[in-house]
Amino acid sequence: MNHLVIGIPTYKRPLLLEKLVNSIYTCTIDEKFISAVDILIIDNDQNKTAEATTSGLKNNCPFNFKLHYHNYPLKGLSNVRNEILEKALLLEPDFVVFVDDDEYVTKPWLNELIYTIVNNNGDMAMGPVIPEFEVTVSKAISNWFFPPQYENNKKLDFIFTGNLIMRSKFLKEHQLQFDKRFNNIGSEDFYFGICVLKENGTIYYAAKAVAYEYISKKRATLKWLLQRRYRGANSFIYILIIEKEFIGVLKKIIISLIYFILGVVCLLLLPFKFKYRYIGILKIAEGFGGLTGLINVRYNEYLKDNR
Repeated sequence: MNHLVIGIPTYKRPLLLEKLVNSIYTCTIDEKFISAVDILIIDNDQNKTAEATTSGLKNNCPFNFKLHYHNYPLKGLSNVRNEILEKALLLEPDFVVFVDDDEYVTKPWLNELIYTIVNNNGDMAMGPVIPEFEVTVSKAISNWFFPPQYENNKKLDFIFTGNLIMRSKFLKEHQLQFDKRFNNIGSEDFYFGICVLKENGTIYYAAKAVAYEYISKKRATLKWLLQRRYRGANSFIYILIIEKEFIGVLKKIIISLIYFILGVVCLLLLPFKFKYRYIGILKIAEGFGGLTGLINVRYNEYLKDNR
């Protein structure tokens, strides 16, 4: 049987945090695989906006869970994730789980994560994160929020931390941490995945470990999608430069130029109402992000309160 620590970074989202933790409380627990579960909340707000919520959640905590709260005001995506790893490993778990504070999980979620990583003898396993919109939005917008799906137990070559389980032994042996260069620009989890693969870590897809992500009215917009496409390409070329993948940089430059040209052509689709009508302008943003990344222009998406 295994001891799990579920790490939750949170920032000014007390109501969403409460929904997430309550959904974890209702998870089914296979006692053949899971012996104990600690929930570790790291509040990244200096005003401790999650403290009162956590106190209320502690009062309703089921007997087979333990809930911990820590305030950690030092800003930065990598900083707060590293704080989770440090605090979690002090509890000496077999596995550490990451889930974000704007998500909630399904009842089989925890079992399915542990089944996938144990049965495949993996170092990490990642489940799907399905968007759930605050308001009704057009397919031309919502279409871009849905991640690709894979077969259960498929081996992956990337990770994101919104729904992830990690083997503690692997983390300790390789002293893995999130790179602080990504504190404000994002993609710290994608680069973390690259570091995992460099250490010959194995990552599997837990298709049945489903989490849902709350997409606010503010985020479900073309403007937000354009910013995210730009930032993703900008960060990706930065990663290639860090890794000294200069052939990859050259390929990305060519792809960015192609995206830019194709995007301009596809602008002709804008007047037509179908789910890919914005593909042109999104490709322009992606191409522009790659090209500006080459000249060391960084998009600090998380420098302000954009979470």
